Amino acid sequence: MKKNESVSVIDAIKCPHCEYLMDYDSYLDEYEMSGEFEMDCEKCRKPFHVNFCSSFHFTSEKLNGVSERTED
Repeated sequence: MKKNESVSVIDAIKCPHCEYLMDYDSYLDEYEMSGEFEMDCEKCRKPFHVNFCSSFHFTSEKLNGVSERTED
């Protein structure tokens, strides 16, 4: 990435030529956390390079009807 480039985070692959959004499921192995590959746009058919990095976001909340745990 160059100094003046910004990073856009979306849940799709965006063609850098025509900005068409494509699903990524068929391009990734379920165990790959990061990588890169070449592909052609499904709309304009122009080739481009894709880099990807997976991340996880966790949330937690109390369960309804569960009392506080007491010490043993």
